[in-house]
Amino acid sequence: MTEPVEVVAGTAELKPYGTVWGTGGWLSPNRREALDWATFARMLGWGVQVSTQRLSSGSRWIIIARPPDDIGEDMVCQLSSRLASERILVVARAPRPGGALQRLACAGSSPSTVVGSTLEWVGPGAGGRWICRRPFTTCGLSLSEPASVWATLDGTPIIAARRLGCGVIATLAFHPSEARDQHGAATALLRNLLIRGTGDPVAWLDFEGTLVLRMDDPGGAQNIYSKSWYYPKLRETTWQEIGSDLKKREGRLSIGYVAGWVDDGDVERGSLKIDSKPVDRIPGAVHPSPLVTYQESSGMTHDYTAEFRGIQALRAAGLAEVELHGYTHIHPDRSAWLRAPDRYESVAWYRELGIPYTGPHPVESGLVAFQKWFHQRPSTLICPGDQWTDAVLERAMELGFELVSSYYLGIRDSCRLLWVNHVCAPYLDTPDASWFDAGLPVVGYFHDRELALEGSAWMSACLDAWQGAGANRFVDLRELAASLSLRISLKKDPQRLVVTTQTPFELVKPVVLGLYAPGMTAAARNLVTVEAARLSLDVQVDSNGFGRILVSRDLCLADDFGDRDEFA
Repeated sequence: MTEPVEVVAGTAELKPYGTVWGTGGWLSPNRREALDWATFARMLGWGVQVSTQRLSSGSRWIIIARPPDDIGEDMVCQLSSRLASERILVVARAPRPGGALQRLACAGSSPSTVVGSTLEWVGPGAGGRWICRRPFTTCGLSLSEPASVWATLDGTPIIAARRLGCGVIATLAFHPSEARDQHGAATALLRNLLIRGTGDPVAWLDFEGTLVLRMDDPGGAQNIYSKSWYYPKLRETTWQEIGSDLKKREGRLSIGYVAGWVDDGDVERGSLKIDSKPVDRIPGAVHPSPLVTYQESSGMTHDYTAEFRGIQALRAAGLAEVELHGYTHIHPDRSAWLRAPDRYESVAWYRELGIPYTGPHPVESGLVAFQKWFHQRPSTLICPGDQWTDAVLERAMELGFELVSSYYLGIRDSCRLLWVNHVCAPYLDTPDASWFDAGLPVVGYFHDRELALEGSAWMSACLDAWQGAGANRFVDLRELAASLSLRISLKKDPQRLVVTTQTPFELVKPVVLGLYAPGMTAAARNLVTVEAARLSLDVQVDSNGFGRILVSRDLCLADDFGDRDEFA
């Protein structure tokens, strides 16, 4: 299948036929340049393919995601042929003098250093401007003829372009991964380059101001056993207060739920009821969390049944959804946990998926429990303590998970998992406007612990602060997964928007698409194709050719266009 974006990677960076690309942790920019481009394309809603030697056919964007001086004559000949005959955009870093790629590029790397803070688009279409929050430092460009400057840093060219036949090659003065690590504005600039660079209509997933809400730990027993993580369960009234706040903001919450409750068997510590009936204490037994009521000898009661009712009420109201947070949140070798003298002190016993284990797979057991109690498949795996093995991630892909949510985000691409280093999960009490500079979603995560100790007002105050920092949409992980399941293309002749989905997850709420249609009249009539449905739609765009479209949950389209701030 031909994908619109082709990323040319070095053979050492990616495993084109592997299951997991990236580690879920920090990698140096040189180790993930191709991965960053691949995940960037996927976050825009575009399909991506990765090559190392031979180019495929039919792609719309070709990204040279490797050192430009590594590009040999064979690749340059392939690029020349494609540029001569196809309306494509090729993007590459500036080569040094003497390299094969220099024959195509309109600029080379200059020894001069540029330091600035204002990124400005001066290429095709109306101008755009982004302000960096810290000094942007890069090498300059040594321009050749014919060259068109497309972007500047404080007036100095940092992106130049050259038309070759039907296509265009754009040259970057900076390493894209390094720049994006330091400046969210660099991501916004590169998105603008991809959108405007071909000169044809483009549609993409619009995540401006999107905060994904994720609460971990409901259902698990770790809050009872771990001395450093002890707290009571949320009351049913607290869940109602959470729902009221989410409804006010038209938001949704992901709840990382633990469906298996582990019994330590210690009758001196407390008594246990399952489905309101007292039961014998069996060390290591796993009970359904929705049926558990545990009363400590001190008198403290942990009512998991009330918690379950509160969560189900939120789900019924369309305000929350559950995702898999392991099966028990406790070491899968429960007999080892029971024998350990530090089982209540060491947090290592509460990291279920980070330990190689040959028994029943915790993720599979969790899925069975989810089907029984929630009657649906979760979209996302949230690993307890952000710990996992490669085998866990590979099994998660086999089992059909769309996302893995850690500090970074893992997203499905066909049968692979791609780690996105530029979609982060800051804690909910650390709002900052800089998280939104890139125009990518941000995952604000927290635990039920904060609300148990400080009340629902803690969450409300955090969300108020996030709105002050620029959040305008509060979504959950299932919404994000459904959005990323879309594959979007916009073709010029005839102008039509093609939206397809590759997963069983239906859209939870309308998905916002950005639209760039240069030269389109204000009320041009488009033929819109959504899977098998064909609809005729009046599409309105602003004077710069930008607009927005909503893809609704029944996969019909509605027009809801507005100006984008950076082009106002």
